[in-house]
Amino acid sequence: MNSFLIALQFITIIPVKKQLKYSEKEIAHSMLYYPFIGTIIGLILVLINFIGTQFLPTLVSDSLLLIFFVLLSGGIHLDGLADSFDGLFGGKNKKDILKIMSDSSIGVYGVLAVVLLLLFKFTLLSELPIVRKNIFLIIVPTISRWAMVMAVYLFPYAKKEGFGKAYKLYLKKKHVLGATLWVLLLTLILFFWKGALILGISFLIIWLIGDYITKKIDGLTGDNYGAINEILEVVILLLMILFY
Repeated sequence: MNSFLIALQFITIIPVKKQLKYSEKEIAHSMLYYPFIGTIIGLILVLINFIGTQFLPTLVSDSLLLIFFVLLSGGIHLDGLADSFDGLFGGKNKKDILKIMSDSSIGVYGVLAVVLLLLFKFTLLSELPIVRKNIFLIIVPTISRWAMVMAVYLFPYAKKEGFGKAYKLYLKKKHVLGATLWVLLLTLILFFWKGALILGISFLIIWLIGDYITKKIDGLTGDNYGAINEILEVVILLLMILFY
């Protein structure tokens, strides 16, 4: 329960009114629950969608959905996206890239990445088939949070120090398998064979992004994990439209 609450506190703005025992191991082990918390986020989005469609025009309701996509995670993943793009496209070498990503200010590449991604995400949300929209809203944050777990497990950590280092040091295969089992079961139940295809494509995207960044800075950072989450949300929304 402690690890679950740590995960809930770290990747959402849902308040946890309990004294938690923090340690690097507990923080890493909390990743087991990331996809499940993604499902909780999805269920909240379903509620927002239900309320919005009852009282608001479609585009306004979809705007509200987009706002809660951002707010429920406190914007931390978008921050990671902005820092990643600033560093990867503004730095000439590993040292420069890491320095730029560590800078709290946002640059042109970061602004463009956030604005364009949110614009594309809003468009995708507005084009989702209405009859299956709630199911899509559940699975998108579930898979995207699983993507962060896979990124931590598959690729080295790029810095000698940093908050994300604990994830890499203490995340175990059993936690990855547990997280993957939840995503696999939920996706297959909701989408049958198409679910397996969606997961397969998602894994490929995770690998391509992780491999690209690793070639530049010899691993990933916490910012990159957040960027992968955001990119996967858009990818999965796009796949839902293409497949349905």
